[in-house]
Amino acid sequence: MSYSGMWFLVPAPAAAIERHGPRLRALLDGHAAEPGNAALRRRWERGEGFGADELEALVSGPFGWDVNVNGLYDAWNDCGTEIGPALCVSARNRYPVLGLAHALGPERLAGLPGWFGDLVLTPEEVRAALPAVEGVFDLDGTARAAAKERAYEVLGDSDDVPALFDAVVPVWRAAVEAGRGMIGAQLIP
Repeated sequence: MSYSGMWFLVPAPAAAIERHGPRLRALLDGHAAEPGNAALRRRWERGEGFGADELEALVSGPFGWDVNVNGLYDAWNDCGTEIGPALCVSARNRYPVLGLAHALGPERLAGLPGWFGDLVLTPEEVRAALPAVEGVFDLDGTARAAAKERAYEVLGDSDDVPALFDAVVPVWRAAVEAGRGMIGAQLIP
């Protein structure tokens, strides 16, 4: 059976973060605290050998589960129509952030807040995280080409691999300029 995994970064007004943030953060915190998830993340951060399927299990966060998707849609609906630039990337039969995790590794990816692309941040947190997020994607031409190649290794011929490397920082900067928070989620719609 084929599916498309999608990763969204949606700028959100402070009111939407205040309304939906506690519930979404509780899901993130609970997911990160589960012993199996915490142990798997520690193994990845130590650089222990990982197959693509194990890494996929690690990067799939709590927002993509069927029971939580409607809550995400409610939060995004509260973001209004004037959200500015947003990000939506997809990958066939994989979660898109799997490509980033494989391509960048644990040390560099640590600059991306949240759980492998799943995040809920206030406008202040988005602003404070901007330098670290810029650092995640600050690769010279050779390093960027090599990272994209590693992303293609696990995501196949996804047309969205370039967006994983080129679109996050502009969306983040636009959210900062607009005074927005951010809701990020990987899911299978």
